[in-house]
Amino acid sequence: MHHRRRVVAAIATGAAVVAVAAVGVTVASAAASGCRVAYTVTNSWQGGFGANVDVTNLGDPINGWALTWAFPAGQTVTQAWNATVTTSGGQTRATDAGYNAPIGTGATVSFGFNASWSGSNPAPTSFALNGVTCTGAASSSSPPTSPTPSASTSTPPPPAGNAKQMEDLDRGLISVRSGSGNLVSWRLLGTEALATAFNLYRGSTRVATVTTGTNYLDSGAAADASYTVRAVVGGVEQAASGASLRFTGGGYLDVPISSPGSGYTANDASVGDLDGDGRYEIVLKWDPADAKDNSQSGVTGVVYVDAYRLDGTRLWRINLGRNIRAGAHYTQFQVYDYDGDGRAEVAMKTADATVDGTGRVIGSASADYRNSSGYVLTGPEYLTMFNGLTGAAMSTVDYVPPRGTVSSWGDSYGNRVDRFLAGTAYLDGQRPSLVMARGYYTRSVIVAWDFRNGALTRRWTFDSNSSGNSAYAGQGNHQLSVADVDADGRDEIVYGAMAVDDNGARLWNTGNGHGDAMHVGDLDPSRPGLEEFKVDEDGSKPSSWMADARTGQVLWSTPANGDNGRGVSGDIWAGSAGAESWSAAADGVRNPKGTVVSSRKPGSTNFLAWWDGDTTRELLDGTHVDKYGTAGDTRLLTASGVHSNNGTKSTPSLSGDILGDWREEVIWPTTDNTALRIYSTPDPTSTRLFTLMHDPQYRCAIAWQNTAYNQPPHPSYFIGSGMATPPAPVIYVR
Repeated sequence: MHHRRRVVAAIATGAAVVAVAAVGVTVASAAASGCRVAYTVTNSWQGGFGANVDVTNLGDPINGWALTWAFPAGQTVTQAWNATVTTSGGQTRATDAGYNAPIGTGATVSFGFNASWSGSNPAPTSFALNGVTCTGAASSSSPPTSPTPSASTSTPPPPAGNAKQMEDLDRGLISVRSGSGNLVSWRLLGTEALATAFNLYRGSTRVATVTTGTNYLDSGAAADASYTVRAVVGGVEQAASGASLRFTGGGYLDVPISSPGSGYTANDASVGDLDGDGRYEIVLKWDPADAKDNSQSGVTGVVYVDAYRLDGTRLWRINLGRNIRAGAHYTQFQVYDYDGDGRAEVAMKTADATVDGTGRVIGSASADYRNSSGYVLTGPEYLTMFNGLTGAAMSTVDYVPPRGTVSSWGDSYGNRVDRFLAGTAYLDGQRPSLVMARGYYTRSVIVAWDFRNGALTRRWTFDSNSSGNSAYAGQGNHQLSVADVDADGRDEIVYGAMAVDDNGARLWNTGNGHGDAMHVGDLDPSRPGLEEFKVDEDGSKPSSWMADARTGQVLWSTPANGDNGRGVSGDIWAGSAGAESWSAAADGVRNPKGTVVSSRKPGSTNFLAWWDGDTTRELLDGTHVDKYGTAGDTRLLTASGVHSNNGTKSTPSLSGDILGDWREEVIWPTTDNTALRIYSTPDPTSTRLFTLMHDPQYRCAIAWQNTAYNQPPHPSYFIGSGMATPPAPVIYVR
């Protein structure tokens, strides 16, 4: 069963974990002629607590609300979500977050907060909605003033920082054939305690109680065995998960897909919960055989974007039309729940003659702006947010920035003007925003959009042509990254050799110019914060470098050596602490300080994936997975009957923690493009981590992975040999 939660995840990892008696108890429920309020303490700890507030409108419909109350003991709100909450002298005011401003008669809105208290923590006794008192008094007792030791599955205090809304995922339970048994694995959600125990069932038989890892090797079991798993909280077994997906035979699951026509190739993919059931669906881009790089002339076929359930059911197909050219740099699509309704939307650039998933045409159906070289350099350009379940166009606005004068982007024939990037970022620290960008060789424009109440609205625009930004021209990459580089709870956009702050202001710029690959994560766990590793195309600049992601200070670099087209950073070898970094045009494998620690570079300089049972990461390239060794790579997987994508880039359709435990799946199209083949590890592990999809930086990286030159995702913390216990995600789900 799929359960809805309104929780801020906060588990004190690496320390004693305690339970609180008042968790989940409704301590006030006040009724009035105009409104009713349910005030629920969801968790409590020494000096603080979390609460959820449900406000039901019993009067006429309203559009905009403010709820006020007094804290009897002067409690102070420190953090809130789904509302703006301020406290002064014990008087507290919560106002709507914009997207939840309307409340119809009989409708309910909810918000939550964390607060501090001292001495005692009684519940409020009266609330007023837009000045109308919701009569009735609190009748339940307040939470205890000190924590009570209990089971290790309770939720202690949240760490400081903003809580981000994330997907309400199910267990993602899978069974992968492993020798003569099945490796069964499932998600530990970011809203749960790290120490949560699980009972695993084969059919109606309990086969294991699991307290380390979130997987179990069921030796001797039949390949087609069906499993469920149940969390055990406070000694009480919870509801069963859905039945396991079975990766039988070759250790993969085939998701049937249907080609839009002859010569089409299944290309990049992304995932999102399109129907709100807690399970991911796949959004897939189809490229025609005549797709072109921007530098190549020629008319191309139409680009299509499909959505599929994991059983192969196609939800919709979008036809981008003749006025969207096919190629790696034109269509960057984003899949994410932008409006917070529990169902993901899909966003991409559109044009006249685009047909949405319901058959409706955007703009003019007959317009044709292709010139004799196949480029589309005139006509309107749009940005559209599509309904993830139906494919219907919900909001279409003019694409920003417009192309303007083509030659002002660096050439006159249409190469650089149509270099697009896209991403998703938590710019306000709580809700995701869409990020769309144009240009990186010369002018660079990054635009942030919010999707609320069915409409796209622009949050901010960063333009290297704007006053004071000229040094930021020409600093972009063939992809971007999203991370909270300054640890303020809000995301920044790392755009190659430069970064833009969460409010759209310039943050830093190394001046090292354009490049083809970069990695942003906790690459050096011995120093605070995040780092960026990047390679450069400019032969006069360092061929590769690592910088502090907060300030842009270059920590080390390698000498100039022409166009360095490939570079990777990740902990692939336990013999050296932290991430190893290597690139095509620099010698050896380097540690986080820039020192060569192995003269032998890996056999590939491409993607990464956590695959086997340890915490070092593996090499993903083409259609295989290898483990690095100083004497040679060891092949762990050779996928059969599949193809990689994007020419010499040799990337999968998608790789990430899509199902099962925290290890990463790889999705390749079959050779005949009739299925997406999902591979998952057959190796058990005792390492227990929250699903990486509840780490906001990693989840945003999955969203931007399909952008231009695909790059692997990195979480906000270090995963690797000797890693510390990572912090719990500071998140909530709808």
